[in-house]
Amino acid sequence: MYLRVLETVDEDVRGGLISSFELGEKAGVTPAQVRKDLNFLGGFGKQGVGYQIAALRDELRSVLNLDKEINVAIVGAGSLGQALARYIIGRRAVEKDYHLRLAALFDSDPAKVGMKIGEVPVHHVDRIPEITRERQVRMAIVAVPAQAAQRVVDACVDAGIEAILNFAPVKLKVPEGVRLHNTDLSVELMHLAYYL
Repeated sequence: MYLRVLETVDEDVRGGLISSFELGEKAGVTPAQVRKDLNFLGGFGKQGVGYQIAALRDELRSVLNLDKEINVAIVGAGSLGQALARYIIGRRAVEKDYHLRLAALFDSDPAKVGMKIGEVPVHHVDRIPEITRERQVRMAIVAVPAQAAQRVVDACVDAGIEAILNFAPVKLKVPEGVRLHNTDLSVELMHLAYYL
């Protein structure tokens, strides 16, 4: 959250500095929590002065492993997969140091195989092992129907992919050492509907 705030603040307006109060207010936490969190990482500010925005942003990128390019594959080139691909491509186009690079797209639909999103062609899912190894893909985004998700995740794991973001509405299994995050858009919308 702190990094997202630091990426959006105008350094020139603030003289290159941001206080724990301002950072906390924008991140939705107390100034004391900001100081505690950042001190845990090594303490980057000066009491009564604040934090140097550029230095703190660079340090947080390093801590979060966002200071180097990460090649990403998207499996599933339907509406959601295409939207995610365009998002990554668009961010890279406007942010010179955006850390994610769309390296590959996959789908099993013959009508989608061969099409391009930006400059990235859609390959058949059978080519996941070959292309992800060739392009050194370390992260995959899975945007396929539930019934295909475990098979796709297994192929990604077998190809050496270490981190997977799953949008399929199903519980998946991965071996130890592979990080899996699940995002179920329909459940999130149900949560919101409940609060209406």
